This record gives sequence, C-alpha cells and structure tokens, in this order.
Amino acid sequence: MTERVEVSEATVRALADLAGLPLEEGREALIASQLTEWLAGANELSRKMAGPEHREVTPITVFVHPNVEDAE
Repeated sequence: MTERVEVSEATVRALADLAGLPLEEGREALIASQLTEWLAGANELSRKMAGPEHREVTPITVFVHPNVEDAE
C-alpha cells in the first residue's frame, strides 16, 4: 500500500489559481481535507482495478465521436 497523500491549504490555493477558479478566503482547509479523502479513495480503487482479476473489466459508459461526414 502506498502512503497517504495529504493535500495542503497552499496546494488548494495554487490549484485554484492555476485553474482560474474563484476561492473564497478560508475555504482552503475544507477543500484540502475533502481532496485528501477523495485521493485516498481514488488511489485505493486504482490499485484494486490494476489487479489481474480486473484486467478485462471495461467501462460501462462508451464515448463515441459522431462521424463528421454524417453531420453535414
């Protein structure tokens, strides 16, 4: 198991700034704790799905691009 990733308030502020997202003063702590939990769950799911027993699993949602010639 990999170590837990802790998201800091400074990281939240930097990400918001880089993405051009408004972030009210004082919200960094709330968002940092939420991102820390989300990353833990996402990493756990990623490790699980990387196992050999899940190699043949495919997403249920399929994204397709329309044929440009048919759109005209």
